[in-house]
Amino acid sequence: MTDSIAIGKIVRSESHVRYTCQVFGPGEVAAAPAPSDYGFGSFVRVPLRIEPAQLRGTLFTPLALADAGARPVADALPAPSPNGHATPWAVGMIYDTILLNPAYGTLGPRLSNDDQVALFSPDYLSERAVLVSILLLGTMTLSAGTVHVQHGVPPVVPDLGAEVSSLLDADLRAFHSYADYGAPGGARPYLHMGYLPHAIAQDNPLLPLALLRTIERLERLFPENAALLSIVKRNFAWRLKVQTAG
Repeated sequence: MTDSIAIGKIVRSESHVRYTCQVFGPGEVAAAPAPSDYGFGSFVRVPLRIEPAQLRGTLFTPLALADAGARPVADALPAPSPNGHATPWAVGMIYDTILLNPAYGTLGPRLSNDDQVALFSPDYLSERAVLVSILLLGTMTLSAGTVHVQHGVPPVVPDLGAEVSSLLDADLRAFHSYADYGAPGGARPYLHMGYLPHAIAQDNPLLPLALLRTIERLERLFPENAALLSIVKRNFAWRLKVQTAG
């Protein structure tokens, strides 16, 4: 399994849970992300400036991942910082993409074309950018060998300029499978999608489609929960049909 890929940086927000990330372009990082790394429905993580003790989430033991044949999430999340704590991460989902081109509409003649600018003015700053919209769905933190997971609205917001990275399959499985030592699973980790009410409440026509893409990805990661996920997927498909019909 590959390491997490740096996708871009936070440049603005629409609300406490909806953010815009500017994708790294060629020359900004050693290896620019591929379009598939920030595709529609992809999960990402963003660091939060908050102490792990302030996140009161459900606990998940990484050993369950190893038993299931996946890479332990302890190997996927960042290593603890010198103070003994790992950086808390906000977990989000990409639900929209915007191509920004300030030159659009400027159709007059130019002294230099794009190839000449690259040759004679290599320091010219291109103002074209790819922007992706992210909806935060919760938080996760690795501390003392245990993953702390919380679904819903994060208590704090990411900083402007915070780096957005892709979320590995092992991390995504950990984010959706944890034990709360109560019903229905007790100490046994179970599939959980506690962010659904929060995500459905957002007013955006693309979000239900992104959630459908998420459910299809979870069907691959949780084959033992295929029947449950099939019910959730049919419910979302029916909801989309009703909304389309008006």
